[in-house]
Amino acid sequence: MSSRLTEYQAKYFAHELQRSYANDHVGKLAGLLFDAQVEPKPHQIDAALFALQTPFLKGVVLADEVGLGKTIEAGIVISQFSAERKRRVLIIAPSSLRQQWKQELHEKFLLPAQVADSKNKDALLAEANTSRAEIIICSYEFVLRHQDALLRHWDLVVADEAHRLRNHYTSKAKIADAVSSVVRGATKTVLLTATPLQNRLEELYGLVSVFDPNYFTSLDAFRERYIKNRDFTGDDDLVARVAALSKRTLRRDAQKYIRFTKRMPLTVEFTPSVEEQRLYELVNDYLQRDELFAFAGSQRHLSALIIRKRLGSSTYAVASTLENIANRLADELATGQRRDGRGGLFVVDDLTSDELEEAEESRREDRFDPNNQSITRAIRAEVQELRDYAALARSITVNQKAVKLGDALDQGFAKLREIGAPEKAIIFTDSTKTQEYLARTLQENGRGEGLVVFNGTNDSPGATRIYQEWLKRHRESDMVTGIPAMDRRKALVDYFRDRGTIMIATEAAAEGINLQFCSMLVNYDLPWNPQRVEQRIGRVHRFGQKHNVVVVNFSNKGNVAEQRILELLETKFHLFESVFGASDEVLGAIEDGLDFEKKISDILNRHRTAEEIDAAFKQLEQQYASEISQEMANAKAKVFDNLDPHVQDRLKAYDAQSGEVLNKFERLLLALTRYQLRDYADFHGDGRQFILRSAPVADVPTGQYFFKSKPLENGHQYRYSSPLARHVIETAQATDTPPRELTFSLGQSERVTSGAKSLAGKSGELTVNLVTFSMTAGEQDISESYILAGGYTDDGDWIDEEHVADLLDLTCTHVGSDVTIDASRFAEKLDERKAELEHEVQGRNAQYYNQQEEVLDRQIQDKRAECNAKLREYEAKEKEARKLAKNADDPAEQLKHKKHARKWGQRIHEAEDDFRVERRRLRDQADEYLELIEQALRGTQATEHLFAIRWRVEA
Repeated sequence: MSSRLTEYQAKYFAHELQRSYANDHVGKLAGLLFDAQVEPKPHQIDAALFALQTPFLKGVVLADEVGLGKTIEAGIVISQFSAERKRRVLIIAPSSLRQQWKQELHEKFLLPAQVADSKNKDALLAEANTSRAEIIICSYEFVLRHQDALLRHWDLVVADEAHRLRNHYTSKAKIADAVSSVVRGATKTVLLTATPLQNRLEELYGLVSVFDPNYFTSLDAFRERYIKNRDFTGDDDLVARVAALSKRTLRRDAQKYIRFTKRMPLTVEFTPSVEEQRLYELVNDYLQRDELFAFAGSQRHLSALIIRKRLGSSTYAVASTLENIANRLADELATGQRRDGRGGLFVVDDLTSDELEEAEESRREDRFDPNNQSITRAIRAEVQELRDYAALARSITVNQKAVKLGDALDQGFAKLREIGAPEKAIIFTDSTKTQEYLARTLQENGRGEGLVVFNGTNDSPGATRIYQEWLKRHRESDMVTGIPAMDRRKALVDYFRDRGTIMIATEAAAEGINLQFCSMLVNYDLPWNPQRVEQRIGRVHRFGQKHNVVVVNFSNKGNVAEQRILELLETKFHLFESVFGASDEVLGAIEDGLDFEKKISDILNRHRTAEEIDAAFKQLEQQYASEISQEMANAKAKVFDNLDPHVQDRLKAYDAQSGEVLNKFERLLLALTRYQLRDYADFHGDGRQFILRSAPVADVPTGQYFFKSKPLENGHQYRYSSPLARHVIETAQATDTPPRELTFSLGQSERVTSGAKSLAGKSGELTVNLVTFSMTAGEQDISESYILAGGYTDDGDWIDEEHVADLLDLTCTHVGSDVTIDASRFAEKLDERKAELEHEVQGRNAQYYNQQEEVLDRQIQDKRAECNAKLREYEAKEKEARKLAKNADDPAEQLKHKKHARKWGQRIHEAEDDFRVERRRLRDQADEYLELIEQALRGTQATEHLFAIRWRVEA
């Protein structure tokens, strides 16, 4: 019989693909990286493996600097947990990032996720304990409101922008306390933050105590050792403790592997017309009144904020908003009933996720007496006033900012031509009404070709036409999810990438889309929230962006407040320039972006003159300028920025390792798939594209397939985690492979190594086994498996597992009849190799227990420091009481002080006794770990025989 591959090679390849690698080896992630739609950088692999190889730690902190892709690191960790069937996963993120998380997990890791809100929480949480569980994404505010519902076992909890939890050490941190109570039920917690420290070293204690309140023993012990006596203890001990559970890569470490492009700011000035200025002043005066009937008290700040943003957007946006308010207020007057909290919001579709969640939180219902004539008259007057403002807005059909939009696009495209970037621009606006106006304006000015309108519904005639064409083009592929909202978004983004020139996107719709193929962003409406500005720019200025990015902003020369907002974001927060925009410190200081917007809105509500507004903004700038002291910046650099002196060496190793591992993985999977599906599929070219004619197992679609390295627009991606690949591997592993003689040909083989060439003209026997070393660390089962192979030539020379791998890579030209092979002749050499592997595995296994033993040793030191602090306090009070007794003239007074002194002396003895008891407990626990280390060194192992063959190699 003649074949490029045999059952023996297929079995070998299948076991090689599925063997368990060491926790610090890229091979551990090979399958999920093959499936992922992203190629992680070395520092991301490093961080993910760090999180995965700390089984004894309850949590870790991934603290890479801004812009290095912590979401990718977390995605790898989540994928690995999912691959191990640990799928109860909770992601906690700021409201504005929830949709982005869902999109990134789907696009990059093919992981299904659902965003939890008050309406769907019961159904989602009920399913979270079933095998059908999807990843649940919720906000910090959701955790605070629904803490009890989230108290359950989670396999993994990921908290993004986790600097919000730094104040867990205080008594005022309600959200941090709620998150901490939820993660206590998690096997593992991963905190993501670029800013683990801001103002106080205690924030480090607060962050870690979220998932492990005993890691630093207590706040008193932490303060005693690392703050009060820092000169005595030094930083080394704290650095070592932080390094055990925190991973931080600096941009300077990663720049060898990532090409960071720059931001090129472009400011376009405009002056509003007289009517536009009049409208602004009238609405501004209205919003500054002490009493307004249009808004529930709980939502006045949010409502004013939204109106001001619509006012800055366009006359079309504010006209629609004012009409909605007037109509709703008139309806309330007719029914005699005020709105509930959500009803108080006169626009819903254009709200950002932050604003929507804030609205959900302030539900309330008021009633008023419809017979109170003075209130009725006042409400009627307010309704008419609002309608007059709306009419004025409607009368202004040309907005001066829109007039300047053409100039902005021309200037921006000229810059793109200079740098050789595609002439594509995304325009962000807060309002669908403004979006419609801008689309009309651009079409009227001859810019309609390649124009894409992107919003929350994406159901306009143009969008529907693009969607229908996309469905037709991809009808046979797994690009189509069957979820219309998601597919419409994907269709529009694909159109913009392939054929579009300008995309006009609303804020709410833009959460979660990736546009790294576009190099120009226009903030038609500038957010007041620096975090949201960063998120917008991050849609285009991200991994995969090949060009510098032009960021366009408009400066309203007729409005001091808008000029100051732009200046604050541009010159103080540096959002639009350099490589990364806002610093870690700035974004870390602004923990709640909506709260920051409200501060700006409050300035505009309280101040009328340009001088007052200017002074208020200066005060706001100073507040954030002083958020981080130089001392804390130095402390963070010591504790976090130099965690590992060998980081560059390790990243270099991962850079080489990942390419080698993935190339080998794909090569083996390709060869195995071609062999196992030879009766079911037609393979084209090098085999990376094939047509599956019939399915060998249920639930596998037929049709076009492609490997990741050879994308096919209308095909299904062949995934390692798919039922089809599982069938390929499992059937190969289960094949019967009795001892036979195999003939291999060097001349007919595509891949011939020097090791294989050295066997030309030779023959012999070999055996292939799989040896697995297992242990349990914490709640995780850890195993490493290796191909244990070797044999002899007929000349008596030993060939090791590398030679066996080279041999089994060759084309087999003939499989002979059964032969008899004496396996005992290989035993001595294989036992030697197994002992080498066992020694390596034992060393890795022992490190987990050594790590835990070190934690306990440091906790003894914490307890000693805690005890010493108490002893000093009690001794000082005893000394003071004795001094008072000695100086007292009255015997009764003297006796009272002596009793106090005796009481403090007793407290001293009790503190010493408590410390001795606690020290003994911790030492006993440490002794247990020493015993476990001994057990780990013994370990457990199992050997499975795969096959033995007689072989010969022909030239």
